[in-house]
Amino acid sequence: MSQPNPILGTMTSRLTTPPTSRSGHILSRAVTFQFALDPNAQQRILLDKCAGARRFTVNHHLARVRANLDVRSAEREAHGDVGETTEPSTPSLSWSGFSFINEFNAWKNGQSDDSPLNDDGSCGLAWRHELPSDVFECASVDTARALENFSSSKRGERSGTPVGFPRFQAKGKVTPSFRLRNRATPGTAPSSQPVRFTDPAHLRLPRFGPMKLFGPTLKVRRMIDAGRFHIYSATLSQRAGRWTVSLTGVAAELHRAERSRTNRHAGPVGVDRGIISLCVAADANGIPIESFEGVKILKQALVKLKAANQTLARTTPGSKGRQRARSRLARTHRKVANTRRHLVHQASRSLVDRCQILVLEDLNVAGMVKNRTLARSLSDAAMGELSRQLLYKARWHGVEVRVADRFFPSSKMCSGCGVVKDDLDLSTRTYSCGACGLIIDRDLNAAINLARWRPKEPSAVTLVVPTRASLLSTA
Repeated sequence: MSQPNPILGTMTSRLTTPPTSRSGHILSRAVTFQFALDPNAQQRILLDKCAGARRFTVNHHLARVRANLDVRSAEREAHGDVGETTEPSTPSLSWSGFSFINEFNAWKNGQSDDSPLNDDGSCGLAWRHELPSDVFECASVDTARALENFSSSKRGERSGTPVGFPRFQAKGKVTPSFRLRNRATPGTAPSSQPVRFTDPAHLRLPRFGPMKLFGPTLKVRRMIDAGRFHIYSATLSQRAGRWTVSLTGVAAELHRAERSRTNRHAGPVGVDRGIISLCVAADANGIPIESFEGVKILKQALVKLKAANQTLARTTPGSKGRQRARSRLARTHRKVANTRRHLVHQASRSLVDRCQILVLEDLNVAGMVKNRTLARSLSDAAMGELSRQLLYKARWHGVEVRVADRFFPSSKMCSGCGVVKDDLDLSTRTYSCGACGLIIDRDLNAAINLARWRPKEPSAVTLVVPTRASLLSTA
């Protein structure tokens, strides 16, 4: 499960007042359920058309904005106003989602002066009625958000890595995907919603009809029937030749038994993430809580990946053999990613079920991956994914999460006497203290030190509890 994507505007604006289902449940928990699809031949053709329409819409908006920016820049240079506050004669375009939607609707319906002209003399896109209108509108909103990220990054208002101008989307270079909205308010009967389950194995989507699903759907259907989950949108994407659907919406809080602390470990539990072990958890007294083996699926699949890459390199560009080779390589990567994600889900769920307080270390995973010697092992270890899942699952289950300082020497500090070693190679898997003679597993020693970590200031603690305010701020 992951945080949902906004539909029109941000999810925060839609959840300023948390919706209430017909059964009286307050829907304040943002969730996503994902299923694999088994479309028939006609549905598969329509899926490809919708993905192509989304790319077409995004490129249409980016081309308009790019042309407008180039004209305004040329006017500034022509008048020698570079760096001045004088506005060019060409007005700037609005980058809002609603402006993009209105402009593209007028363009594709033949109501604009520059609308495309068809062979029969009509104006507008001839194939616009073959696809759901949500494909065009949601693509316009996505483009507006990408441009807003670019603008805020250029102004220095966006944290993280700087974002450049959005790239044009080319077929075969981007993941085919599109989004359909569930045009129904919370509290509407499930049988009357556009996106709904018709039976345990089929999901109905606008224009597509019932589409067969893989996997159990009982949990989601029960939540919908009980009024504990409302679908906002369905995002369909294709990876490695397989189409999947992600049902995004809001759900009620977990049952109080799921959030109860009665049967959980009372004290803080340190969680050390590593390469050899996925994670090792222990309390401040040195009692091991959990230990999960490292994710080695990528290392195990290297032989198959090498063979698939060699086969791809021997094929002729543009041939059917090359398509089959690319599909084989993509399927291998998909299996690696799915297996890694499944193991991380198991570890994160087990930790939030057994512990009241979790202490994580603030690792610079992006910087660590730049080490060419450890890049492959670090990527396979899924350190960032584990912390991401722990954070949102802790919020759901009422678990407190503390993030230790990045420079806290959890691995170099002796859990017996507190002496810090200056040098400790990554190849050294056993911690041996020269002061007190303690010999202990390296990861277990780090987990104990993390459990004993205390913040210097109260603001250094990341407290994750399932309050309505926190849920709205992260939606």
